[in-house]
Amino acid sequence: MTAPFRVVVIEDDPDLRKLIQVTLQFTAGWEVATAADGPAGLTRVRDVRPDAVLVDLMMPDMDGYEVCRRLKADPATVAIPLILITARQQLDEARLRASGAAGVIQKPFDPDQLAPRVRALAADPPRG
Repeated sequence: MTAPFRVVVIEDDPDLRKLIQVTLQFTAGWEVATAADGPAGLTRVRDVRPDAVLVDLMMPDMDGYEVCRRLKADPATVAIPLILITARQQLDEARLRASGAAGVIQKPFDPDQLAPRVRALAADPPRG
């Protein structure tokens, strides 16, 4: 039996964080750990060593670009696919590329399509 896919969700909105967690647990059977902000998320990712990380772009104190940048700068987490989630329609393409994120999922998202989208982005990270 293979281990379940593990994801860390870093999202400051508690309702959305719970929705993502429950969606991925029940539609895909994944293990989901959560964090409410960037600093807690960095620690959670280092502790869990997930297969992918979902990071909210717009958070207070440390935005998603910075979370991604720090995870990609750490040898212990550099290989983990990072996926930004955002309601923003216009993204700073240079910052997006520099962050090392594998891709972006737009809010609102279709809960039935969340796990397949995360799996696809995690399986095909950008090439530097």
